[in-house]
Amino acid sequence: MSDVRPVERTQAGSRIVRVVLVVSVLLVGACASVALRNPPRIDVVAVALERVEGPDAYFTVDLALTNRADEPISIDALDASLSIDGELVGEARLANGPVRLPANGTANAQLTAHGGMDAILRAVAAAMRRGATLLAPGARPTLHYTLEGGAALQGGGRFPFKKSGELGERKP
Repeated sequence: MSDVRPVERTQAGSRIVRVVLVVSVLLVGACASVALRNPPRIDVVAVALERVEGPDAYFTVDLALTNRADEPISIDALDASLSIDGELVGEARLANGPVRLPANGTANAQLTAHGGMDAILRAVAAAMRRGATLLAPGARPTLHYTLEGGAALQGGGRFPFKKSGELGERKP
């Protein structure tokens, strides 16, 4: 009779562990799906070289954020890699956060990025290789940016984003 009880305890313990694991997985999955079901829209208004100081280059990225949900949300962090013509030039971070978005509303945000002039020069060389400098008289060359990263919502949700366009171009 004493041999049966340890086996029963082991089986009961295994069931409890399985139930706890299943419930944990379901809770994590439910939280992620709620946060990511209707993420805010991120539009890049402008990416511009702000200044050059010695070997360092500083960029600003102006964003327009749109909340498409009926509840206000808060974006605690925005992080992204900034590439110009395929060359990584810096990591962009939210300048002033968190950003609060009203229900079905919009807000503006700004990212700042810092990189080395060596990366900028590689980006210009890449643009030259693709023919960006072969222009009509009076036209200015264009450099293309890619901003790829993620946003962290208050409460732990996170969603990715990727945007691209022309450096210095300002969108209304």
